[in-house]
Amino acid sequence: MSILDWSFVVLLSSALLLFLFAFIFVFNFFRTSRKYKKMKMKRPPKNKKKRRVFLRQRKQLAKKQKNQRTWSVILFLLAGVSLGGGFYSRNYQQNHLQGEDSEALVQSYYLLEDAKIQISNIQAGENPQKSIKNIQEITSRLASYGARKSSPNLKEDGQTLLNRHYTLLREVGVNLNSQTVESLQKEETAASYLKDLEKAHDSQNKVFKRFGVNEGALKKKK
Repeated sequence: MSILDWSFVVLLSSALLLFLFAFIFVFNFFRTSRKYKKMKMKRPPKNKKKRRVFLRQRKQLAKKQKNQRTWSVILFLLAGVSLGGGFYSRNYQQNHLQGEDSEALVQSYYLLEDAKIQISNIQAGENPQKSIKNIQEITSRLASYGARKSSPNLKEDGQTLLNRHYTLLREVGVNLNSQTVESLQKEETAASYLKDLEKAHDSQNKVFKRFGVNEGALKKKK
Protein backbone atom coordinates (compact mmCIF):
# COMPACT_ATOMS: atom_id res chain seq x y z
CA MET A 1 0.00 0.00 0.00
CA SER A 2 1.09 3.57 -0.68
CA ILE A 3 1.65 6.25 1.96
CA LEU A 4 -1.77 7.75 1.13
CA ASP A 5 -3.41 4.33 1.55
CA TRP A 6 -1.82 3.95 4.97
CA SER A 7 -2.68 7.51 5.99
CA PHE A 8 -6.34 6.93 5.09
CA VAL A 9 -6.47 3.67 7.08
CA VAL A 10 -4.65 5.15 10.09
CA LEU A 11 -6.70 8.36 10.16
CA LEU A 12 -10.01 6.52 9.74
CA SER A 13 -9.09 3.98 12.44
CA SER A 14 -8.00 6.79 14.75
CA ALA A 15 -11.27 8.62 14.15
CA LEU A 16 -13.33 5.52 15.03
CA LEU A 17 -11.33 4.94 18.23
CA LEU A 18 -11.60 8.59 19.23
CA PHE A 19 -15.37 8.56 18.62
CA LEU A 20 -15.62 5.42 20.77
CA PHE A 21 -13.70 7.02 23.65
CA ALA A 22 -15.72 10.21 23.25
CA PHE A 23 -19.01 8.30 23.58
CA ILE A 24 -17.65 6.51 26.66
CA PHE A 25 -16.85 9.88 28.24
CA VAL A 26 -20.31 11.18 27.30
CA PHE A 27 -21.94 8.13 28.87
CA ASN A 28 -19.90 8.58 32.06
CA PHE A 29 -20.66 12.30 32.03
CA PHE A 30 -24.42 11.63 32.15
CA ARG A 31 -23.94 9.06 34.90
CA THR A 32 -21.92 11.53 36.94
CA SER A 33 -24.47 14.27 36.23
CA ARG A 34 -27.28 12.14 37.65
CA LYS A 35 -25.25 11.42 40.77
CA TYR A 36 -24.37 15.09 41.13
CA LYS A 37 -28.01 16.19 40.76
CA LYS A 38 -29.11 13.69 43.38
CA MET A 39 -26.44 14.95 45.80
CA LYS A 40 -27.32 18.56 45.04
CA MET A 41 -30.96 17.91 45.91
CA LYS A 42 -29.97 16.46 49.26
CA ARG A 43 -29.38 18.69 52.22
CA PRO A 44 -25.90 18.52 53.71
CA PRO A 45 -25.81 16.63 57.04
CA LYS A 46 -25.87 18.76 60.18
CA ASN A 47 -22.97 16.84 61.64
CA LYS A 48 -19.86 18.89 60.97
CA LYS A 49 -17.65 15.96 59.97
CA LYS A 50 -20.28 14.31 57.76
CA ARG A 51 -21.14 17.69 56.26
CA ARG A 52 -17.49 18.23 55.29
CA VAL A 53 -17.31 14.76 53.66
CA PHE A 54 -20.59 15.36 51.83
CA LEU A 55 -19.50 18.73 50.44
CA ARG A 56 -16.12 17.32 49.41
CA GLN A 57 -17.80 14.45 47.53
CA ARG A 58 -20.19 16.85 45.82
CA LYS A 59 -17.31 19.08 44.81
CA GLN A 60 -15.41 16.08 43.45
CA LEU A 61 -18.44 15.01 41.41
CA ALA A 62 -18.76 18.53 39.99
CA LYS A 63 -15.08 18.51 39.04
CA LYS A 64 -15.36 15.00 37.56
CA GLN A 65 -18.42 16.05 35.57
CA LYS A 66 -16.57 19.08 34.19
CA ASN A 67 -13.52 16.98 33.23
CA GLN A 68 -15.67 14.37 31.49
CA ARG A 69 -17.48 17.06 29.53
CA THR A 70 -14.18 18.70 28.54
CA TRP A 71 -12.64 15.41 27.42
CA SER A 72 -15.80 14.51 25.48
CA VAL A 73 -15.54 17.75 23.50
CA ILE A 74 -11.78 17.33 22.93
CA LEU A 75 -12.17 13.74 21.75
CA PHE A 76 -15.05 14.61 19.42
CA LEU A 77 -12.97 17.43 17.93
CA LEU A 78 -9.94 15.16 17.47
CA ALA A 79 -12.16 12.47 15.93
CA GLY A 80 -13.63 15.04 13.55
CA VAL A 81 -10.16 16.24 12.53
CA SER A 82 -8.97 12.64 11.98
CA LEU A 83 -12.07 11.79 9.98
CA GLY A 84 -11.72 14.94 7.89
CA GLY A 85 -8.03 14.20 7.34
CA GLY A 86 -8.85 10.65 6.28
CA PHE A 87 -11.44 11.74 3.73
CA TYR A 88 -9.15 14.51 2.47
CA SER A 89 -6.40 11.91 1.98
CA ARG A 90 -8.82 9.65 0.12
CA ASN A 91 -10.12 12.48 -2.04
CA TYR A 92 -6.57 13.58 -2.87
CA GLN A 93 -5.67 10.02 -3.83
CA GLN A 94 -8.73 9.71 -6.08
CA ASN A 95 -8.06 12.98 -7.90
CA HIS A 96 -4.26 13.15 -8.20
CA LEU A 97 -1.83 10.93 -10.07
CA GLN A 98 0.53 8.93 -7.89
CA GLY A 99 3.54 6.69 -8.42
CA GLU A 100 3.68 4.86 -11.74
CA ASP A 101 0.81 6.80 -13.36
CA SER A 102 2.48 10.12 -12.58
CA GLU A 103 5.83 8.88 -13.88
CA ALA A 104 4.27 7.44 -17.05
CA LEU A 105 2.44 10.68 -17.84
CA VAL A 106 5.55 12.82 -17.34
CA GLN A 107 7.71 10.51 -19.47
CA SER A 108 5.13 10.32 -22.27
CA TYR A 109 4.89 14.12 -22.25
CA TYR A 110 8.58 14.41 -23.15
CA LEU A 111 8.41 11.48 -25.59
CA LEU A 112 5.60 13.11 -27.58
CA GLU A 113 7.55 16.35 -27.78
CA ASP A 114 10.70 14.50 -28.86
CA ALA A 115 8.77 12.56 -31.53
CA LYS A 116 7.60 15.84 -33.12
CA ILE A 117 11.17 17.17 -33.13
CA GLN A 118 12.55 14.00 -34.77
CA ILE A 119 9.92 14.08 -37.55
CA SER A 120 10.72 17.75 -38.17
CA ASN A 121 14.43 16.89 -38.33
CA ILE A 122 13.77 14.20 -40.98
CA GLN A 123 11.70 16.70 -42.97
CA ALA A 124 14.57 19.18 -42.76
CA GLY A 125 17.12 16.52 -43.74
CA GLU A 126 19.05 16.90 -40.47
CA ASN A 127 20.76 13.54 -39.87
CA PRO A 128 17.64 11.49 -40.83
CA GLN A 129 19.19 8.10 -39.98
CA LYS A 130 19.82 9.17 -36.40
CA SER A 131 16.33 10.72 -36.20
CA ILE A 132 14.57 7.55 -37.42
CA LYS A 133 16.52 5.52 -34.86
CA ASN A 134 15.41 7.96 -32.15
CA ILE A 135 11.81 7.70 -33.39
CA GLN A 136 11.91 3.90 -33.13
CA GLU A 137 13.14 4.12 -29.54
CA ILE A 138 10.56 6.77 -28.64
CA THR A 139 7.66 4.95 -30.26
CA SER A 140 8.61 1.62 -28.64
CA ARG A 141 8.29 3.29 -25.25
CA LEU A 142 5.01 4.97 -26.22
CA ALA A 143 3.61 1.63 -27.43
CA SER A 144 4.50 0.01 -24.10
CA TYR A 145 2.08 2.32 -22.27
CA GLY A 146 -0.82 0.53 -23.94
CA ALA A 147 -0.30 -2.42 -21.59
CA ARG A 148 -0.73 -0.16 -18.57
CA LYS A 149 -3.88 0.21 -16.50
CA SER A 150 -4.55 3.25 -14.36
CA SER A 151 -4.51 2.96 -10.57
CA PRO A 152 -7.79 1.54 -9.18
CA ASN A 153 -7.58 4.18 -6.43
CA LEU A 154 -8.54 6.89 -8.92
CA LYS A 155 -12.16 7.89 -9.45
CA GLU A 156 -13.89 6.00 -12.26
CA ASP A 157 -13.97 8.96 -14.67
CA GLY A 158 -10.26 9.55 -14.06
CA GLN A 159 -9.44 5.88 -14.69
CA THR A 160 -11.41 5.91 -17.95
CA LEU A 161 -9.71 9.09 -19.16
CA LEU A 162 -6.22 7.85 -18.30
CA ASN A 163 -6.77 4.39 -19.84
CA ARG A 164 -7.97 6.01 -23.07
CA HIS A 165 -4.83 8.12 -23.11
CA TYR A 166 -2.64 5.04 -22.63
CA THR A 167 -4.45 3.32 -25.52
CA LEU A 168 -3.93 6.36 -27.75
CA LEU A 169 -0.22 6.45 -26.89
CA ARG A 170 0.07 2.79 -27.87
CA GLU A 171 -1.67 3.38 -31.21
CA VAL A 172 0.53 6.37 -32.02
CA GLY A 173 3.63 4.43 -31.00
CA VAL A 174 2.81 1.30 -33.00
CA ASN A 175 1.85 3.22 -36.17
CA LEU A 176 4.82 5.57 -36.13
CA ASN A 177 7.31 2.81 -35.27
CA SER A 178 6.75 1.13 -38.64
CA GLN A 179 7.73 4.23 -40.65
CA THR A 180 10.99 4.75 -42.52
CA VAL A 181 13.09 7.78 -43.40
CA GLU A 182 11.68 7.71 -46.93
CA SER A 183 8.04 7.65 -45.80
CA LEU A 184 8.51 10.45 -43.26
CA GLN A 185 10.29 12.62 -45.82
CA LYS A 186 6.99 12.74 -47.68
CA GLU A 187 5.10 15.88 -46.67
CA GLU A 188 1.70 14.19 -46.51
CA THR A 189 2.88 11.24 -44.39
CA ALA A 190 4.79 13.46 -41.95
CA ALA A 191 1.79 15.79 -41.60
CA SER A 192 -0.47 12.80 -40.88
CA TYR A 193 1.75 11.58 -38.03
CA LEU A 194 2.24 15.07 -36.64
CA LYS A 195 -1.55 15.29 -36.55
CA ASP A 196 -1.69 11.98 -34.62
CA LEU A 197 0.87 13.33 -32.16
CA GLU A 198 -1.25 16.47 -31.77
CA LYS A 199 -4.28 14.30 -30.94
CA ALA A 200 -2.22 12.55 -28.28
CA HIS A 201 -1.16 15.98 -27.01
CA ASP A 202 -4.82 17.07 -26.77
CA SER A 203 -5.65 13.87 -24.87
CA GLN A 204 -2.70 14.59 -22.61
CA ASN A 205 -4.03 18.10 -21.89
CA LYS A 206 -7.37 16.63 -20.80
CA VAL A 207 -5.54 14.32 -18.39
CA PHE A 208 -3.46 17.26 -17.10
CA LYS A 209 -6.61 19.30 -16.52
CA ARG A 210 -8.46 16.43 -14.80
CA PHE A 211 -5.62 15.71 -12.38
CA GLY A 212 -4.29 19.23 -11.93
CA VAL A 213 -0.88 18.63 -13.54
CA ASN A 214 1.16 21.80 -14.09
CA GLU A 215 2.39 21.64 -17.69
CA GLY A 216 4.38 24.84 -17.20
CA ALA A 217 6.54 23.12 -14.58
CA LEU A 218 7.24 20.24 -17.01
CA LYS A 219 8.30 22.68 -19.72
CA LYS A 220 10.76 24.33 -17.33
CA LYS A 221 12.31 20.96 -16.46
CA LYS A 222 12.80 20.04 -20.09
